[in-house]
Amino acid sequence: MRVSGKHKLATGFSRTEIWLAAVLFFAFAGLRPAIGQIPGLPKTSQPAAPKPEPDRLGRDTPYGSVIGFLRAAEASDYDRAVRYLDIQPSAEANDRASQLLTILNIGLSSNLETLSKAPEGDLQDALPTTRELVGTIDTDGAKLDVLLDRVERDGRPVWLFSSRTLRHVPEVFQHLNAYTVDSVVPQWLRDLRVFSIPIYRWLGILVGVVLALVLAGLATRLLIPVLRPMIRRLTHQEDDERLATLRGPLRLIFVAIGFRAMAMISATVLGRQFWSTLGMILAVIGVAWLIIRFSDVVSELAARRLTQRRRASKLAVLGLFHRLFKIVVALLGGVVIVYASGKDVTALLAGLGLGGIAIAFAAQKTLENLFGGVSLISDEQVRVGDFCRFGDKLGTVHDVGLRSTRVRTLDRTILSIPNGQLSQMSLENFTLRDKFLFNHQIGLRYETTPGQLRQVLSETRELLRAHTRIEQESARIRLIGFGASAFTLEVFAYVSASDAPDFLQTQEALLLDILDIIVACGSGLAFPSQTMYVTRDKASDPTLVEEAAARMEQRREQSSKAAPQA
Repeated sequence: MRVSGKHKLATGFSRTEIWLAAVLFFAFAGLRPAIGQIPGLPKTSQPAAPKPEPDRLGRDTPYGSVIGFLRAAEASDYDRAVRYLDIQPSAEANDRASQLLTILNIGLSSNLETLSKAPEGDLQDALPTTRELVGTIDTDGAKLDVLLDRVERDGRPVWLFSSRTLRHVPEVFQHLNAYTVDSVVPQWLRDLRVFSIPIYRWLGILVGVVLALVLAGLATRLLIPVLRPMIRRLTHQEDDERLATLRGPLRLIFVAIGFRAMAMISATVLGRQFWSTLGMILAVIGVAWLIIRFSDVVSELAARRLTQRRRASKLAVLGLFHRLFKIVVALLGGVVIVYASGKDVTALLAGLGLGGIAIAFAAQKTLENLFGGVSLISDEQVRVGDFCRFGDKLGTVHDVGLRSTRVRTLDRTILSIPNGQLSQMSLENFTLRDKFLFNHQIGLRYETTPGQLRQVLSETRELLRAHTRIEQESARIRLIGFGASAFTLEVFAYVSASDAPDFLQTQEALLLDILDIIVACGSGLAFPSQTMYVTRDKASDPTLVEEAAARMEQRREQSSKAAPQA
């Protein structure tokens, strides 16, 4: 089902879909604090103990201690960096901090985001509860386990680089024979800093980003000819309209690969961590974007096949599930990005079971409209293209969305009806009619004789019986009464027609044929009138009297013959 471009953004989502996805995501994200505000839930009997003031150096957690040391050492603030080491401040301690930074930048390949962000550390590893393993560094002649110990400083527990690790730092530093960038960069480029980062690293970042963008563009151009036959075989189209929509996500995925490559050659731990995380985030966005774009291609292909098979009733179902699929992909991509950024997604995932509580308060009307749309589509009350009566409005269903249904009225305006309201109102769907009712009352003038009246009835019955589109079981014409100014005849029949214009054409032909029969029989259509006769009474026509008497005598004979049998 195609949606006009003005209702879609560049990502393939409509504004309603993006708004609904944001509501669901933030509702899940905010579930944990929201649950505590729900009335009726059990609360702890005793107030929680007051938390200690956080360490201003961020040493409360293993992750905060490692990141704080790396940032201080990278800024050459060794007096501050020493405070992350389990060692007494001195000039030798500053040298030890510088050596440790060099060792970590060269040999540490572990992901810092895996470090525990809890004050008690990782309790699931095999180490003592007061010790954490940052990573292991292998050199040509030595092996170093980088450890953290939880010790008391200024009356609070903090995480510091273990004295056991610091004892082996000089030995490992002497065995290092890896190539370092700082050893070949001029001193003035190392001393000149912007935001505490040497200028030569900014130049390297600029070159790396430009190179990643250029290579991503080249890789996308090389991949497009490979994908073109597959997309054309799938869509049965010779143009590259759908293929062009895949260029953006493919280019973004290749840029993410380039950033991951930059992480492998980065000279610092923080640089590797930054480029690795950024590459992961861009990769998730690119893959989710590619899946959404590809789902648009598949959805359009499925809609085309349903139309060809004359199963248009399934188009609304296809459109709704396509929108829900894109929202689910976006939500999963958001969860993965949160996880890749090093945030805790445990509460987010745990909140899925009770997410309905928070959503019920935050988006009650949205959910009402969403479920109303699901009800409409599942019951197939309306479909795209159906002509219906909505209350006192007539129109054609233009689109069944997640929030509302849009109707093109007879005035050519767009009427938007919320799905929650639409699912509760009485709908009259004219498109779902299997046949059309042909029901008219015809008035014949009172000047019509009984013979002419019988001839009109007989000829009209023969007309209905011979017509190929008339349902014979229900077709009839009867004299139903003597009106104020006419004999009243009722024509009742069902007409088989594909749509309303086809029925109107058939109805017009039938009415004209009936008019020809009336005129040919010597009668005519009556119209409301009053006739005043100023004349003397005279006897009725003897011939008419004799005919009526003969018919009455015939009915008496038939009645007398039927009486003994009864």
